[in-house]
Amino acid sequence: MVFIAGIYPKRKELNYYVPIICKCCGRCGRYEVFVEYNVFSLFFIPLFKFGKKYYAKTTCCNSIYLIINKEKGYMIEKRRRQNIVLNDEDLMLIQKGTISGTGKCPYCGCEVRGNYKYCPNCGNPL
Repeated sequence: MVFIAGIYPKRKELNYYVPIICKCCGRCGRYEVFVEYNVFSLFFIPLFKFGKKYYAKTTCCNSIYLIINKEKGYMIEKRRRQNIVLNDEDLMLIQKGTISGTGKCPYCGCEVRGNYKYCPNCGNPL
């Protein structure tokens, strides 16, 4: 008899977008909250989830914070309250982000990442 079982990680984006002034880069951005957890499955049927962790990612520099207050993370996930505010004491910096050289070409509108002098799509100077 053969049993097919496994544990695999999952990630779920939560609908929580709060505008902030970033502590890492000082720019305006917002928190995007997501949850990561592990799933145990048997015969490709998920049986239970474990090891939930809530994270907040900034859109300005892509810094990632762990939400220490799991009750707030749970309330964001289940949408228990509408006005949930993540304070500095609720977050712990895990990965400091960097400001990328992202821009758009004024001629073709292509998104250009990096320090290019010419657009990689149309060839016009930036």
